[in-house]
Amino acid sequence: MALYEGIALIQEKQAVVLDLGTDYTKFGFTGEAAPRCIIRSEFWCPSERRYKRVYDYRTPEELYDNLVNMLHLLYFRHVLVNPKERKVVVVESLLTPTLFRETLAKVLFTHYEVSGVVWADSPRLCALTLGTPVSLIVSIGAREAEVCAVVHASVVLRALQSQPLAARAIHDELARLLDEDNNTELHLSEQIIEDIKVKTCFVGNRERAQQWADGPAPTPAKSVQYPLAGRPAITVSGRTRELAAEPLFARDNELASLPDIVLQCIMLCPIDARRALSENILVTGGTATLPGLKARLAHELRYLVTQPPYSDRLCIREFKFHKSPTHDNTVAWCGGAVGGAADAGATRALPRDVFARTRRLRDWACLLDNTPPHHPHRDQLDQ
Repeated sequence: MALYEGIALIQEKQAVVLDLGTDYTKFGFTGEAAPRCIIRSEFWCPSERRYKRVYDYRTPEELYDNLVNMLHLLYFRHVLVNPKERKVVVVESLLTPTLFRETLAKVLFTHYEVSGVVWADSPRLCALTLGTPVSLIVSIGAREAEVCAVVHASVVLRALQSQPLAARAIHDELARLLDEDNNTELHLSEQIIEDIKVKTCFVGNRERAQQWADGPAPTPAKSVQYPLAGRPAITVSGRTRELAAEPLFARDNELASLPDIVLQCIMLCPIDARRALSENILVTGGTATLPGLKARLAHELRYLVTQPPYSDRLCIREFKFHKSPTHDNTVAWCGGAVGGAADAGATRALPRDVFARTRRLRDWACLLDNTPPHHPHRDQLDQ
């Protein structure tokens, strides 16, 4: 290695990867296999004397303060680096509100004075970890489930599907079932309900769900006792353990269950990519770690594709799932770490001086950013 190459390598700082989720935040460096920290998306608020979530805000000013406090916690307590010396790779959902994106950019560029930021959408980052040209990303997070098709590094936006079928739906159903098991309103906190879900709940197969819908299953799962600090232990019945995740698969007249939106996404994609999408499915997100969920989803897809309206439009009978190269809840972060470590990640970064002049970010939902420069109506969009 030449001397000047070694000096440049020493001077170049690793960028940081920020995946700011609704419930949990992943933070670490590019080129690494796992985040340095996975913490709740909350911070101690001195003025309110409580832990406050980043997404709990009513005004843009409150959101700005939340992000400042959250990033201070990440930079100076968990990774101990100077924000000015490193670029940032922001992993975001395609449905992130514009206010949140622009406020986060303002905090990074003006408050912490980072040199550059790369904005990357999570579906393409998840597909980057697989190395396949075509993939279907099913992301089940805290508030909603998103299904997105990635074809040759391009997102098929018209096929994007999203429904509020995620961890919050499971928590609400679990809280209701626990109240029935104990014949009282328990008023459990969100952390306790999440702990009960992680430690006791699972997803049964389709036949078991049909048996529970018709009546009590012949062989229910074993009931368990969950201890509470300072309170009597609560009963978690086998029915509760098995049916807590059923809201994800419950069908109605709108066909808005999790398997339905997967099939609808495939149906809206180009016909020559549908078979490849059905054979390259990746399920990600914290809820994807629930035991039995992927097997149940595969079983539901194989059944529903033989029923109308999908049987008339989809000539697909086989669905194959990828095993994620890392933990299911950190796939998008790892994609950002891989993409940010490449040379292209540094060249695509938005510099601080450019943001200082324009004060705006490119967005796929904005016509100004998606209209060619020589389009006859481009001047009207600039106004």
